[in-house]
Amino acid sequence: MIDDSLPELPPDTRPLVHQVAGHFYGRSKTKFGLLERCSTGEVLKPLLNPPRGPREHEFYEIMFVRPISPELTKLRPFLPQYNGTYEYSNMTYLILENIIRTYEKPCVIDIKLGRITYDEEATQEKIERQINKFQPASEIGFQLLGWKVYSHKEQTYIYHDKQCARSLTKDELVHGMANFFGANERDHRAIVRAVLVRLIDLYEIMSKQFEFVFIASSILIVYDGNIRDDYDEQSIRVDVRLVDFAHVFQSKHKNQADENLLFGLNHCIEYLSIN
Repeated sequence: MIDDSLPELPPDTRPLVHQVAGHFYGRSKTKFGLLERCSTGEVLKPLLNPPRGPREHEFYEIMFVRPISPELTKLRPFLPQYNGTYEYSNMTYLILENIIRTYEKPCVIDIKLGRITYDEEATQEKIERQINKFQPASEIGFQLLGWKVYSHKEQTYIYHDKQCARSLTKDELVHGMANFFGANERDHRAIVRAVLVRLIDLYEIMSKQFEFVFIASSILIVYDGNIRDDYDEQSIRVDVRLVDFAHVFQSKHKNQADENLLFGLNHCIEYLSIN
């Protein structure tokens, strides 16, 4: 039976598989959510809640269509590839690279960066709501929004949503991260080392770009859960991408890095180094 309360799915699409956070199709307030094209795997992200959706569209246009500085060019490999937009049934979708498509058993975590996750347009009510979602973020500069890991022991995926993630204390976050990397089932240190290399590269790039301020953006970390116990460390595949740009603004300080985002990135690196 077709649920008439749900937005009509565009042809050749389905709700995004392995999504761990953000707007889920059929579950968000608007019922719109992330989709993927069955034939190509491309992600379709609806442009919701103006001016946030159009602002994200503008950021992708700047980064992938218009001429940009050498500093911003270095950031492109850390973003999902942008392939334009798609219109269907009065909704505009961003067409984005699906970064997990080539992984056999993709394990994914979404980590929101920044001590401050609200912009200048936020009301006092929204500011308080954002702070209360996860109060340790004001101290450590990041928060887990959810993760999904493949368990060889159970032969299935185990998903931890944002309610679970936000129930962790500041000291328990390191255990949540270890769980994502499969600490209970395998020696996960080689995976963590590979992720750290990419995170440190991202930190270096962001420390040298002064053009944008990123508020409430996230990093997606991906690795393949289909790893044998006797794996070769050189064969480890991981990815780290910066996502969610509805609150990205031109910087007012042209010689100052985005300290809010860098603070969160640095603390992520520190927490993963413990693992």
